[in-house]
Amino acid sequence: MTMKCVKCGEALLAPDWSEIDNERLVVNLWTCTKCGDRFETMAYMPDGEPKMSKKDWEQMFPPLLVA
Repeated sequence: MTMKCVKCGEALLAPDWSEIDNERLVVNLWTCTKCGDRFETMAYMPDGEPKMSKKDWEQMFPPLLVA
């Protein structure tokens, strides 16, 4: 998933900075590599339980064995 520059539409792969504002809000700072425009986006995390089952979660992220 990519972000597009709000000024020129260039695809941006990753923010310059991300900050968790509270339990549900993440603020991202972006700089366009093409036109140099800087802007922020906000992402709100959903409430409630994760949609992925415990079994699926463990398949995707297997526990690490430590000896």
